[in-house]
Amino acid sequence: MFLIALGWIMGAAIVDMSLIGWRAVRRWRETAAAHDTPEADVEVQGWRRVHTVRLVIWSICWGAAVVAVGHLVLHQPVLYLVVALFLVCVFALVNGISLGISDSNPISSAFVVSIVILAAIGLKDPAVGLMAGTVLLVSTSVACDMQQDRSTGWRLGTPRVLQFRYQVLGILVGAVLAVVFARVFMAAYPVLALDQTAMKAGQQPAEWSSAMTYKFVGVLRSLTEDRPYQRTAIVIGIAIGLAIEVLRKWFKPRSFLVDAVLLPSPYALSFGGFVNLPTSLWLGAGGVVASLVGRRTPQRPGVPEDMSGTSLFGGGLIAGDALAALALGIAGLLATVF
Repeated sequence: MFLIALGWIMGAAIVDMSLIGWRAVRRWRETAAAHDTPEADVEVQGWRRVHTVRLVIWSICWGAAVVAVGHLVLHQPVLYLVVALFLVCVFALVNGISLGISDSNPISSAFVVSIVILAAIGLKDPAVGLMAGTVLLVSTSVACDMQQDRSTGWRLGTPRVLQFRYQVLGILVGAVLAVVFARVFMAAYPVLALDQTAMKAGQQPAEWSSAMTYKFVGVLRSLTEDRPYQRTAIVIGIAIGLAIEVLRKWFKPRSFLVDAVLLPSPYALSFGGFVNLPTSLWLGAGGVVASLVGRRTPQRPGVPEDMSGTSLFGGGLIAGDALAALALGIAGLLATVF
């Protein structure tokens, strides 16, 4: 079911990426035609200015650095690293669309599809698959986060170049802290170092069960043991997602019954295929409550829906839960040391 749900996203993304590509070509033509008009000399607002050439050079240099380090230091094959970087360009767009529509970043889906593609071109080593998949995993996750930051900056009128520089500094600090936090939590909770996929259902700790880990281990094991049903499930999901998204674009549903029940967005629908039923019901209930409260609460003019009181309250719940988990982790680590 996970693989079918993964296919729903890919099927919907085929439609959306095609439309985005068509609009990009049309906009490029309109921009080229506008250069021939007197209005072409109008200067772009400073905060919106982007140095495209510098950005392209920046991306190429860092992509080359990733391949160089992966091959020369970590001894990974160049082919699979390059393919992983190419897939980043695809999934940064696909997952970015999903994140913008449903606030869900199906990062594990990108990992699974990348491994299936790498296997199709000859990959057999799970360790290489994990390393190449990690390149895609981290890059796509960061790209989607930067996209959300870019959207926020656009609403606030933040200079894009300055915002990008702060994002780069944030990535640098996050790369260091990620290692620190991983060591803190794995030292405080030794269960995180165990292979839960080898445990029986009754042995798995409920509070630390990781659906993403199961997906990663499952697809990596398929590299040494061919499982054609996985590819079949993905193809079936792509066909269903493609059909649903085409119908949604055709009918343009306005009512709740059509938009959420009969023809739900494949991006949002797929979430139920990734997690268990209690989690889906819990998140669905939160969405229903937030919608009902939002209808009874007047919205300030010009304020987007994701900046409403219920949205900010939900963000506070996430932040509070994260701080509690971090505090417990640090406390557990200090208890083991002292």
